Amino acid sequence: MSEVNAAVSVVIRTKNRPELLQQAVLSVLAQSYRPLELVVVNDGGADIAPQLQDWLYNAADISLNLIQHEQSVGRTNAANVGLNAANSPFCVFLDDDDYFDPEHISSLVAVHHHVAAKGALVAVHCQARAVHIDKNGEEHLLSVTGHALAKNQLFYQNSLPILTVLLPTAVRELGVAFDSKFDLFEDWDFWLQVSEHCELHFLEKASCAYRIHDAGSGVRDNSRQHLAFQQVYEKWLPKLSDSEQLSLLADTHQWRESAIASLQALNQAEFDRIGSLHTYALQVIASKDKDIEHLSQLLSSLQRRYKYAERIRNAFIFMINKLLRSKP
Repeated sequence: MSEVNAAVSVVIRTKNRPELLQQAVLSVLAQSYRPLELVVVNDGGADIAPQLQDWLYNAADISLNLIQHEQSVGRTNAANVGLNAANSPFCVFLDDDDYFDPEHISSLVAVHHHVAAKGALVAVHCQARAVHIDKNGEEHLLSVTGHALAKNQLFYQNSLPILTVLLPTAVRELGVAFDSKFDLFEDWDFWLQVSEHCELHFLEKASCAYRIHDAGSGVRDNSRQHLAFQQVYEKWLPKLSDSEQLSLLADTHQWRESAIASLQALNQAEFDRIGSLHTYALQVIASKDKDIEHLSQLLSSLQRRYKYAERIRNAFIFMINKLLRSKP
């Protein structure tokens, strides 16, 4: 099998979210790329084998690898179980509440095929849409995230949503794994490991979406987030020399300024869009006001004509009655 059509494993961790899981699985079934392996790690939830068999009933070209834990082993360990169970040369992770666009995997594989040198390990990442799910279940686009990474930029922040990366599974033989010491930012630590062994190539295309729910997550828990940042930096900063750490500190200010400028540009664009909508709404209202005024004038004219016609009718009736009374 040539690399361009090598199998890709999609790894999904899940626990007791069958409706969301179905949407994620259906987005895998909708992929234009084949062959695929679907690796589902049910981390201590209710049995999902019947549902998966039903969803994949007509998907003969997608193999299912289902691992069901009687008791939860946690997100990090479940990710390792899925990674180790993948039987394909490449894998992509997908959280059970997120989804792929139909061209997601084929786009990533195409870039990999184009840039990969013989024998080199290459991971390809793309953009993603961040969408907010409100309390009514409605989806709203927040932003499009993802960009090409400068050297050591992954030390600054996690710029790789887990569903955006096509990863060679050969990294397992190099000791790359999710660190069980992390219960937050485990994917950030994982990508830092991957970056030690793989060239990272960027595709400027948003072909997947990750959902942010009103219920929130640990990522927005400030105390947990602070400790998780500290944990990442304590593990990874010592790997850099003093000069590299100073360079990273200087670059951090530049990246932050760039991020702020980007957000300001997005905010200004949104402000301009809202301003345009407001102007258009005022124009529509003014136009409708003119229409209402015109209709009011027509109505007044019709009322005057009706009154005039009524006077003529009454006069005509009066004359008829008068003529009838004057007959001998």
